Amino acid sequence: MENTPIPPTNSPELKRREQNNGAGWALILILVGVIFLVQNLHIASFTFHWWALFIFIPVIGSLSAAWNGFRRDGRITTKVSGSLGSAVLIGTVGTILLLGLDWAFWWPLVVMAVGLSMLLTGVGKLERLNSQTLSVLTRLSAWIGLGAILLGFGFLVNSLPISSLHPYLVGYKWWAIPILIPGLGAFISVVQLYIENQNQMNWAAWSMLLVAVFIVAIGLLALFALDWNLLFPVVLIACGLVILVGFFNKK
Repeated sequence: MENTPIPPTNSPELKRREQNNGAGWALILILVGVIFLVQNLHIASFTFHWWALFIFIPVIGSLSAAWNGFRRDGRITTKVSGSLGSAVLIGTVGTILLLGLDWAFWWPLVVMAVGLSMLLTGVGKLERLNSQTLSVLTRLSAWIGLGAILLGFGFLVNSLPISSLHPYLVGYKWWAIPILIPGLGAFISVVQLYIENQNQMNWAAWSMLLVAVFIVAIGLLALFALDWNLLFPVVLIACGLVILVGFFNKK
């Protein structure tokens, strides 16, 4: 059995890890100090749950991994964007718990954090992947993330006392826009796949086209307040047309 080599104690990698760990704990101390300072100055009143600070330990680890990956590769790679997405999501939940915020009011922040995490992950994976299936899914993930950010922002604005924006969010039609965005992204992905395959449609492009039709159908039904019973026959017709076009395309 081969022994795994142990890095020397004076290696640059080990020193970098120690510096990152020290910086992480320093940031936590600064955060705690700022919170107590704000409370003592009576600038804002909120509940401070100190135990939620432990949630920020993986956040600091994710940020450290993202920074090290960026310094090593000199660009935003899949690992860098994935680490940033994890830090955003966990950090958002940790902040809400740390400050004792009302979940009934601030839950849209979690939706926005999930969307931003998906967007960062999808953008980071837009680099050429070995599997075209993964490329298709990650492209769609980025568009879904963008739609989720707008969806969460809409719900948050609807809850905040911003009267100038409320007329644009009255009713239920506004949330159709965040649904249509992933549908638009799916159609764009179909075009990209078509070009990448030398102006030919393959199974990945046809599958993405069906997904695009389904998402856009849901968004249009919501936007124009149509009967939801129309969704099933519309999707069936769209699937039939796509299969028919694919059949004639092979001839």
